[in-house]
Amino acid sequence: MLYSRCAVAIATLTLAGLAQQACAIQVIGENLEVYGTLYPELNNISYSASSPTGTPLSSMNKGLVTPGTGTAAAGAITKDQTNWSQSYIGVKGSKTFGDVKIGYDFQGVIAPNKTLDSSIATGGQQSLFGDMRDAFVSVGHSSIGNFQFGQMDTIYKEYGDRVRMLGVSSSNFTSTSGVLSGVGWKGATGAGTTSFNTRVGSQVRWESPVYNNFNAGITVRKDPNRTATQDTSLSAAALRWTDGTFYASVQQETHNNYHSFSGTGLSALASTSIYNLGTANSKDSGQRLSLGYTKGALSLGADFANLKYTEEASAAGKFSAYKTNTYQVSANYAANAQWDLAANVARGAAGSCDVSGGGNCSTVGQGGTLLSLGAKYNFDKNIGIFAMYAVNKSNASATFASSAIGGNTTNLGLGLLLKF
Repeated sequence: MLYSRCAVAIATLTLAGLAQQACAIQVIGENLEVYGTLYPELNNISYSASSPTGTPLSSMNKGLVTPGTGTAAAGAITKDQTNWSQSYIGVKGSKTFGDVKIGYDFQGVIAPNKTLDSSIATGGQQSLFGDMRDAFVSVGHSSIGNFQFGQMDTIYKEYGDRVRMLGVSSSNFTSTSGVLSGVGWKGATGAGTTSFNTRVGSQVRWESPVYNNFNAGITVRKDPNRTATQDTSLSAAALRWTDGTFYASVQQETHNNYHSFSGTGLSALASTSIYNLGTANSKDSGQRLSLGYTKGALSLGADFANLKYTEEASAAGKFSAYKTNTYQVSANYAANAQWDLAANVARGAAGSCDVSGGGNCSTVGQGGTLLSLGAKYNFDKNIGIFAMYAVNKSNASATFASSAIGGNTTNLGLGLLLKF
């Protein structure tokens, strides 16, 4: 929806707590566009008991713990909830000066169940809006491409996983990103993300113009709190080609000092684990090939990734590296004007683990799978009702979508999709 009056911008942005900036935003916008995607969903979740044979990766060190042994700690749980996932409302605009285009885009996540304070049980308030989604300004030129400054998807995330289930999979239980772009083990206290499906702030992103169906992109995120010994930074690059029917892209992303395995809290080494000191430098990297096909009613997508997590070992027998391969395949099919059908499957392998000095580091029981099915009935192109089912299976030593080691998670969802 397009508006050209500052008064309308003020009224709209008041809802997002941005009213004081509305007129300033309107100055750089030839038209203000208010848009969004809402997909509230009734969700039934079943968590199975944890595996009696699972051992976390972090417990394995020089044979002190036998891989594949352990005790069940969590029983089965079933719960019902309302889930808004990444529903959002956004405002954006741009203004052109010859070959130069200046723009902005701000998206606020809709989170009606978010607690504003700890007194919610005794009458405290709840918030309509959650965190910001995308929030950036841009400067583009027809010959040199587009620069974006702020919070947004990295170029690695943007150029991959092109077929999203029914348009509602972002942060939903049908999203393949947890398996495709992450691992089944959890890091120690103070550990950063293991995921390469990232949206980050303080980012500079560049995308080239399109030449002969090719274009490229680069993401750089420097650490605003870096010190002489620790610099938590991110960089990514990608190249893609598409003719409108076929799609191919390669992406690479690097995380420096995310401490995704040993974390930052350990100040003394323990003989019974392979964790390193919190001061140890780390480097994680992801490489991915993404393919797609869209013609008529059918859309197909496939991604194949290699993920690697490394740390400078603090002593012999401590964690050095973990490597794994993942993939996902997704399909959407418009059976007719009213019905869309969709499915996806994702799998993460057990991978391999190295410790310094050649000690034992088994990955037996790591890895897992996701299988999702869905259907949507369309009232028109912007409004529909959807139903989805997914089962997330964690192998005996892994955790995907459940806090139980080796546990499985089954989801059923019924929701409403509105786009504007």
